[in-house]
Amino acid sequence: MEPQSPHRGSDVRGPVLYVESETLGSEETFCTQVFDDDRRGEYRVVQLTSVRSFDSLRESLAAQLRRIDDPSEAAVIIATPETPEEATVTRVGEEVPLYGFWVEPDDLTGISIAFSRLVERWEGTEGSMKICLRDVESLLPYHDPELLYRFLNTVLATLQGAGASVHAHLTPDAMDPRTFRMFRSLFTRVVDADGTELDGSSDVDGAARGQPASPASGSDGEPADADGDLADRVSPTRMTDDEIDSFLQSEGYGVLAFAGEPPYAVPISYGFDPANRLLYVQLSRYDGSEKRARLTESSEVSLVVTRYRRPDKWRSVVVDGTVERLTAEEARRRNVFEAYADSSLASVDVFTRDPAEVAFDWYVLDPAETSGRRSVGSLDGDGG
Repeated sequence: MEPQSPHRGSDVRGPVLYVESETLGSEETFCTQVFDDDRRGEYRVVQLTSVRSFDSLRESLAAQLRRIDDPSEAAVIIATPETPEEATVTRVGEEVPLYGFWVEPDDLTGISIAFSRLVERWEGTEGSMKICLRDVESLLPYHDPELLYRFLNTVLATLQGAGASVHAHLTPDAMDPRTFRMFRSLFTRVVDADGTELDGSSDVDGAARGQPASPASGSDGEPADADGDLADRVSPTRMTDDEIDSFLQSEGYGVLAFAGEPPYAVPISYGFDPANRLLYVQLSRYDGSEKRARLTESSEVSLVVTRYRRPDKWRSVVVDGTVERLTAEEARRRNVFEAYADSSLASVDVFTRDPAEVAFDWYVLDPAETSGRRSVGSLDGDGG
């Protein structure tokens, strides 16, 4: 079960990269490509930018909203060292809420949190979410390119998992060839400054399913310069069943995606029974639970488990199947607690609901299809 973009009329899979010949001008402060031109329903827009003036972003958006169909809500995440203490909200166009988040450019975690807050706020709402990543080059003075690559890889996978349509703008002249080629490998479609679509640099199926793309690499496993003799792509390798079982048993943490529109996915701990190749998860149950509503409609789920060290050292496994609720007696008979003993703890927000209102049930995930991919380079302790 692959994440499906809720953007109606779009057949684009994976993120899109727009290659710019020069830095975008001030008259293009708010990206026009996030706006919905088919006017078939509600949509929300988000832009990551280094433009420091919230007022200029608001004015640019307001000017564009005079000519297009207004989004339901809009947000900007501003990466600037001049950060106010708090986020803000104003209104543009025909009463469109515009949220502003300021994050210091050396705080990649803060940028991720800002995206997460928006995804959580819009969880379960109607319509699509369209996101533009601009001025990514402005983050390079603060971060090693490989760290920034890992951040972008994670953000793209997370946002697509939430059903967002994502694109980015990059200026090759603003970075060295190796860094540009590494970033470019994250995108399934690449469009140059003249509007010509170039051959994609990433693995489309892998990117669409949350699996890391593989940037260029030399013979020593390190990313190679795009113009060097060793500029070559590290081809992802399919994992054997034994490798998949070993990986699932060693991790214990992943992202569980439920069927339905719009897509819905949550981080989750799991236990793995290698003898029967079954997985066990514990899901909360309460009035209004989105997970409960999804399982009422369909028991089909996908579990994505990844481990990442650097561009040439990663693993990713996707388990497609169905879940079935277990009684307490069934959970004991199956030794679920033993299988769950080595799981990694997923984050739990204990402040959003009275614990007395929440119950937990055990489920077994019976795989219909399991696939795994890994980089050629090995990870510590995996022997690969």
